[in-house]
Amino acid sequence: MLKDNTNLTAPFWEAVYNSPEGSAFGEPSNLVVALAKALSPGATVLDLGCGDGRHALFLASHGFDVTAVDISERGVNKTRLLASASGFALRVEVGDMRSYHFERQFDLIISYGCLHLIKRTEWKPVLERIKAYTSPGGKNCIAVFTDTIPPPPDLSTFCIGLFREGELFEHYRDWQIEFQRSDVLADAHPGDIHHTHHLNEIVAQRPD
Repeated sequence: MLKDNTNLTAPFWEAVYNSPEGSAFGEPSNLVVALAKALSPGATVLDLGCGDGRHALFLASHGFDVTAVDISERGVNKTRLLASASGFALRVEVGDMRSYHFERQFDLIISYGCLHLIKRTEWKPVLERIKAYTSPGGKNCIAVFTDTIPPPPDLSTFCIGLFREGELFEHYRDWQIEFQRSDVLADAHPGDIHHTHHLNEIVAQRPD
C-alpha cells in the first residue's frame, strides 16, 4: 500500500511503474480519445512525458506513428513491455523534455500533466519547442496544474513549476484554440492515493 507516501523521496508513480498492471494515471484522457478520432491515418504523434504509456499505447493501438518519451526509466520500460505484449509498434525512449532533441515535426504533440514538474524557467522554452516542432495544421494537447490550489504534501517537492491560472492559454493566443478548460480535478491513484488539483487543459492547432 502507498496510502501514506509523504516521506518518499520518489513520486508515487515510480512505484506504480514497477507493476505490470494498470496505469499510474488511469485511462487515456477524454481529450486524447477525441483527438484520435480526428487524426488522419498514420499521423505522427509525440507523447512528451509519456509516463507508463496510457496515451502512447492508446494512439499506437489506432495505427498512428507514435514516439513516446519520458525521463523515468521505469515508465519507459513498462511502456515497452506493454507495447510488446499487445503487439503495438511505437518508439519509446528515455529522455528529459528539457533537453529532448526534436528530429522532425509531428502532427500531434501531447504533454499531459508533466510540464509543471520542471521549473518555470525551464518549461517556457520546452513549450516553445513543442510549438515549433508541430507541423503546420498540426495540434498540441497540453494539460498542466496551476497554483490556484496548492499541491498535495506528497507532491509539493515535485510540482515546482506550477502554471498561473490561464497562463497556458496565453501561450497559444497565436494558434487556433479548439478547446480549453479550467477545472478542479479530483483523482485517485493506485495505492489508495487521492489528490485534488487545479487543471488547465488545451487543444490548439498551429496555423497552416
